[in-house]
Amino acid sequence: MVNRALVSVAVAVGAFISVVVLLTRLGGGQSVFESDPWRVLYQGDVACVALCAVVAVVGSVLMGRSLVFFVGGAGLVALGAVAAVGTTANWASYVSAVAAGLLIAAIGSLAVQEDSRESLQSWLFAGALVGAWLARPLEQYRSSVPYSGAYTSTGTPPDWPLVVGVVAALVLFAAARFTGPPHARFPDENGRSATQRSALGPTLTLGIAVPVVALLSWWWFIATLGSGDDIEGGTWAYGIVLLPVIVVGVWWLPHRNGLVLLAMLAMLTAAAGLPQWQGSWPMLLVFVLLIAGGLVSGRRWAHPMIAMGVLLACTLMTAIDESPWSTAGIVAAFVVPVAGAHVVAACLPTTAPVSTIAVAGPATLFPVVGITVAYSFSSSSGSSGSSGFDSRQLTTTEVILAAVTVAACGIALAFLSRRRPPSDLDEKGLPA
Repeated sequence: MVNRALVSVAVAVGAFISVVVLLTRLGGGQSVFESDPWRVLYQGDVACVALCAVVAVVGSVLMGRSLVFFVGGAGLVALGAVAAVGTTANWASYVSAVAAGLLIAAIGSLAVQEDSRESLQSWLFAGALVGAWLARPLEQYRSSVPYSGAYTSTGTPPDWPLVVGVVAALVLFAAARFTGPPHARFPDENGRSATQRSALGPTLTLGIAVPVVALLSWWWFIATLGSGDDIEGGTWAYGIVLLPVIVVGVWWLPHRNGLVLLAMLAMLTAAAGLPQWQGSWPMLLVFVLLIAGGLVSGRRWAHPMIAMGVLLACTLMTAIDESPWSTAGIVAAFVVPVAGAHVVAACLPTTAPVSTIAVAGPATLFPVVGITVAYSFSSSSGSSGSSGFDSRQLTTTEVILAAVTVAACGIALAFLSRRRPPSDLDEKGLPA
């Protein structure tokens, strides 16, 4: 029981750290290379996120039982070292991306123990969702990084919050490793049957295709800006090309294994257009509790289609800007964490490789939830009076694209839910 609790907390903390790193610690921020759009294919945060996602899914497929804790620990040590050095150099971003990918692969594999797969994966996604919700709001409490140019810092301080988080995660990993039973059902590093090998093909293809298409979409977006094409309201509709890739890829996966990826995309899309909290930090704990409540309800009373309908309704509520209904978006900001977490939990369990794709989702799905649904270079988000939320208002195009994305995820989820549940997964997290 003690070991199970330690593993649960370890995967949650690992997922939280990974998502925070992906969203706020790579590439020196979201830089726009208008003079040379080709640079985005190998430099910057989106390129590093793509690298991380590929490392994560490949690592989760290749990782054996004896390597789970070693790979996770190595990733944490590398992240801690880069954070302690305090640099925004390109090499540091690449190292952090690979390290985060190894950490995600390790915790994804750690969360498929046969005796507690669904519980551990709930903890895994709890950490990932909390990280997605809090990563950027917590940036205001981190030491600022002054720049003299796009990639030239003038004295970057060590990232002590990340160092502390890494040390805590390392302690948890070590405690879980040395208190575990000698025959815990971790992924088996030995032979795979023909059925298992055939299941790896779609998973690997989807896991590599999502970050690659996301990176190419980001390059296309930057090239569009560089060519002087007008982007109304900061919205670039072509980012939605990632949606059919995900839907088709999830359909290609066996059983219901890919449902959690649809749930993550729907939740992140609905959340992208909501008013963002700009006030004091105690309110952030409320969102953590809401996410936890959604995960618990999703495990005990799974109604994913109802929750998906709530996400769609909340997405449409962001279109209302007339008083007194203008507060509808603020109401939705408290509903989406619960409904989204409910859908995610209701779509579990899944396989280790698919869980790594979904955990990296808050960063890899940026072309849809960011530049397509709620991205703008020109508008800044100021505080909306005494509410504590910003005053960003979505354009009609953004609302339509967000609604289409959530609706498409809901329709795909409804059809795929008729498939046989993945109750016969082997210890690798793949259909037997």
